[in-house]
Amino acid sequence: MKSVRRCVLLALLLAAIAAAQQPKTNFSGRWRMIKDQSDFGAFTLPDSVVRVIEQHGVAMNVHTVETIHGKTNISDIVYYTDGRVSNNTINGNSAESRTFWYGPELMVRTIEKNAKGQQIEMLDSWQLSPDGQTLTTTSHITTAKGSVDLKLVCMKEKSGR
Repeated sequence: MKSVRRCVLLALLLAAIAAAQQPKTNFSGRWRMIKDQSDFGAFTLPDSVVRVIEQHGVAMNVHTVETIHGKTNISDIVYYTDGRVSNNTINGNSAESRTFWYGPELMVRTIEKNAKGQQIEMLDSWQLSPDGQTLTTTSHITTAKGSVDLKLVCMKEKSGR
């Protein structure tokens, strides 16, 4: 019985080591929203969204420029893909994010407090297409008023733009 248990433990350990050594997805690049494939639910669909992502090691810097009805919003967010907590400001509010990998998919769980002190929870899933040219971010946002699901689909821009 002990030898079977040792074999099972060894197999689990080897599987964990193999999973840790698998290359993780790199989201670096300049990404532009594909409007007709994106869905913002009850929220206003932006006129444009451009994201510049720089991923170096476990640090992922996300610079987003979003335009809605001629008004432009800019955000700069940092995530750590090793699961470390990152503290950012989202829409003028303090937010705490933690990431984890689900295969090649990066999951980002963010808790934000709005101006009224109410908690907003977001769970984002970042996925690249097999050819690495399409980035899809799906978001499940939960507030005291309920929840909503959003989808942002972006195409990678060619270098030099």
